[in-house]
Amino acid sequence: MTGQDPTALAGAVQSVTNPLFLQLVDDAGLFPPTSLPMSDALARHYTDEDAAEPILTHRLLCPIGRLDELRALLTRPVRAGIILDPSESPDLDGLAELTNVAVELVEVALPAGADVSALAARVREAAPRARLFVEVPAGEFAHLPPGVGAKVRCGGITADLFPSVHDLGAFIRTCAQRGTPFKATAGLHHAVRHPDPTLGVYRHGFLNLLLAVCAAVDGRDPVSVLELMERRELVEFARTVRPETALRARELLVSYGSCNTTTPVEDLRALGLIDHAAPSRGTATSAVTSSAVSPATAPAASTAGAGTADSSEEGRIVTSSWVPGADASPYGLANLPYGVFSLPGEAPRVGVRIGDHVLDLAPALHDEVFAAASLNGFLARGRTAWSDTRRLVQRLLSARATEAAANRAAIEPHLIPLRQVRLHPPIEVGDYVDFYCSLEHATNLGRMFRPDGEPLLPNWRHLPVGYHGRSGTVVVSGTPITRPRGQRLPGPGRPPVLGPSVKLDIEAELGFVVGTPTRLGEPAGDFADHVFGVTLVNDWSARDIQSWEYVPLGPFLGKSFATSIAAWITPLEALQHARVPGRAQDPEPLDYLRRREPWGLDITLRVELNGEPISTPPYREMYWTPDQMLAHMTVNGASLRTGDLFASGTVSGTEPGRRGSLIEITWNGTEPLKLSDGQTRTFLEDGDTVTLTATAPGPDGSVIALAEATGTIQPAQPS
Repeated sequence: MTGQDPTALAGAVQSVTNPLFLQLVDDAGLFPPTSLPMSDALARHYTDEDAAEPILTHRLLCPIGRLDELRALLTRPVRAGIILDPSESPDLDGLAELTNVAVELVEVALPAGADVSALAARVREAAPRARLFVEVPAGEFAHLPPGVGAKVRCGGITADLFPSVHDLGAFIRTCAQRGTPFKATAGLHHAVRHPDPTLGVYRHGFLNLLLAVCAAVDGRDPVSVLELMERRELVEFARTVRPETALRARELLVSYGSCNTTTPVEDLRALGLIDHAAPSRGTATSAVTSSAVSPATAPAASTAGAGTADSSEEGRIVTSSWVPGADASPYGLANLPYGVFSLPGEAPRVGVRIGDHVLDLAPALHDEVFAAASLNGFLARGRTAWSDTRRLVQRLLSARATEAAANRAAIEPHLIPLRQVRLHPPIEVGDYVDFYCSLEHATNLGRMFRPDGEPLLPNWRHLPVGYHGRSGTVVVSGTPITRPRGQRLPGPGRPPVLGPSVKLDIEAELGFVVGTPTRLGEPAGDFADHVFGVTLVNDWSARDIQSWEYVPLGPFLGKSFATSIAAWITPLEALQHARVPGRAQDPEPLDYLRRREPWGLDITLRVELNGEPISTPPYREMYWTPDQMLAHMTVNGASLRTGDLFASGTVSGTEPGRRGSLIEITWNGTEPLKLSDGQTRTFLEDGDTVTLTATAPGPDGSVIALAEATGTIQPAQPS
């Protein structure tokens, strides 16, 4: 038995190169969650028939127990698929007596051990032209008799009815290997895979399913296609499917049932895979296209399962939140940083900050990845999941969403005032790399320590200089910083001594958190594919220990005692309005370091000492941009791990009030910093508290904040 007749399909599509979508969707309007009355279902069905939309099969799915009701209300003949009661011996008497109903399909879910061959014989007798599709337990699927198709359930009204991508992929793979046609049922509400916060599952997309069958036909893994949530990738895949692959795939995937016959068409139009003009009767094939619009210009479908959404709707969604105080906060819908928090007596878990509240993500989104004590599990899901989750959270918290009242009722119980929570390290740091990317900082230090020579070393303008730090001493904001001990020179010509540092300093930096890893030997690709977000970093530095030890191998104990990061990681997507072209570079760097996109960032840092502002370093003036840092640190094949952290090095501007370290502000202690209370500082003293904050442009002239990184100096441990 075959699925679609390939000869008929090829004739129907004529000049159309991709027949993937023809006669794909059965009308399941009588079934949940729509559950239309029979009269309404028939009225809609007749309207769809008159419109002649080619994506629809124009086949009405009807439970066998409602055939009498169907016949009583018919005003013209219909094509139908009949759904039998799930039993080993369903009643087929009604099938043989039908008039004005062309029974094309019979579908049934059977219990374990059912005699499928006997049922197939009964169906042939009652409805000779109908094809039988059976849903059986997984262990019995491979034993379906010839001439019987399979049926797969892709979801339902409870979370347990949704198969995993691996189970669904195994089903598709087996069908492709055996040549078994199949039908899909339930749960395929939209084209693209997306999270459903109500059920706490990821809903399969019908486009994912269809393209996964194409992959299996070509001998590739269907699971990776089922997992995709990036619309552009799916659209590009659909456009490159060969006609022979499309025909073979549709022989296997006969159709799927949808309770809504409008949404599948709207989704495919929004993705640019079919024409936007509705076809007239008799010209159905004109609606299917393989080149209507480019993926780059196709509007995005909604991730919240509520239809398609264009960019104007997305812009409207983020303009206002129902969370009290969020709209006036630099932590509004355009920001939404991620962190890890706990309540007294409870385990740490992942949340998103919105205004002065934390959204507890695990119960809000019904996703256990957020019940973990770090972001690493979520980060490992990759860029598509990051983006889809962000849009979903924005919609759930938006006062402008059409379903805002229902969202608020569901989500508000999971909002916790920030003052009630304890914050924890947001990530499990993998490797830590610190760079030296500020031209002003490098020049200032060169002039201090090489006053008679060239301030920059010969390599500095050719590559972003960096070193590997100590990830085990990266601490969350608020962690006290113990003054380090180490070897230092007490004065010229004197031997080194062991003791507490007397030149303890700060370095105001911007850090970048890696989500998507790479394999050993594989340089990193696109920056935004690997880097999830940013955080403020204070790379505490003992200048006296550092100056004695760093020649010839670089920083060691003068840097490794502590590095503070913020408790909240700001997603890269929140910084889209802060992106600027990088600073001009001379000489032009080697090809692997050439900038492909503008990843300069218009972020202004602020350094406070004991609550008093002392500097506002400008990140946008950095010489080397973060995409160049990533390219350089992986060009040799060094792998990335989820949770890796790399930092910019000290951010400094040209004026003293814009420098990001005390060694520059005080010119190595020769020009003491005067504080408003009359005190002075050259370097940090015990009890001093340093706080880094930062702001960046948001949409429509708004401002978003990067969370603070703060630490207080504690006396050195006794020897």
